[in-house]
Amino acid sequence: MRGERIIFLGLVLFLLVFSKTSFAGDANEEMKFGFYADRVVVATQTILFNDALTKRVTKIGNKVAKATDKPDMKYTFRIISDPTINAYSASGGFVYINTGLLDVLESEDELATILAHEIHHTNASHQINFIYAAHRRKVAGQVTGVLTSTVLGAVAGVAGEIYKAQNPYNPYASQMADQVYKSAVEVGLKLGDEMTVSMIKGYGKKQELEADAYAVKYTQKAGYDPNALIGVFKKLVSIRNRLGINERNYVSSLINAEPGLEERIKNAEELILNPDKNKQPKEERREES
Repeated sequence: MRGERIIFLGLVLFLLVFSKTSFAGDANEEMKFGFYADRVVVATQTILFNDALTKRVTKIGNKVAKATDKPDMKYTFRIISDPTINAYSASGGFVYINTGLLDVLESEDELATILAHEIHHTNASHQINFIYAAHRRKVAGQVTGVLTSTVLGAVAGVAGEIYKAQNPYNPYASQMADQVYKSAVEVGLKLGDEMTVSMIKGYGKKQELEADAYAVKYTQKAGYDPNALIGVFKKLVSIRNRLGINERNYVSSLINAEPGLEERIKNAEELILNPDKNKQPKEERREES
C-alpha cells in the first residue's frame, strides 16, 4: 500500500509542476516523468539493493525485456519492502515489485509473467496516457466515500513519511509536509475519481487485458511458461476470497484490476490455447492538444 501511495504522490507532484503544460510530448517526456516518480520512490521507500533477490529479479526481468517490442530500452527493476501483494510500474522502464508479492510467487515462471505484465504497461505508455487523458479532460468532481479516504490517506501518509525521512527534528519539515498535503489534495480532487481508481484498480479493462496478453507472448518468447500467469491469478483469487480483499480495503491493482481475476484467468487460458488470437494492435499514440 505504501508503494502505491508513493506513486500517487509522484503523479500529483508532477501534475503540480507541469499543470500548465501539455502531456502530449515524446519519449523524453515519459523518461522525465519516470525518473521523477522513481526518485520519489527511492527517497521514501525501503528498497532492497544489490542483494541476491534483486539480482535475480533483474536477471529475469531483463530476459523478458529482450523479448519485447522494445528490447533496447533500459529497464530498472526495484524490490520494495512492503507486505502488500502488488507490483506496478512507472513510465520510462521502471518496474516495482513488493516483497509481499514475491512471498506468494513460487517459481521463475510466475515472476517472469508478472514482470512481463508490468513491462508492457511501461512500454505501451499506459501510465502517461492515463495522466494525459485525465489532464486533457480537465476532470473535476467531488471524490466521495472510499475515494476520498484513499486520496486523503495516501497523501497524508506519504507527507508524514517524507517528513520523518528528511529530518524528524527539523521544525520546518512539518510545515513542508502540510504544504505538500494541501497542494496534493487540491490537485487530487481536481483529477477526481479517475486518478484514484487507477491506483486501486489499474488502468482499465482494456489496458489490463492487453498487458496480460503481452505477458503471455513475452514470457513464452523468453522461454518461460506462460501458464504461470494463470497460476498466479488463481493464487490471488484464493488469497482475495480467504481474506475478503476488495478495492475498499486493500490497495492492490494486481488483485483489484478490472475486469477481475476470473475473467483475466479465462482470457489468459484462451490466449495460451489459441496463440493466433494473441495479435495485439499497436498502442495508439496520444493526440496532440
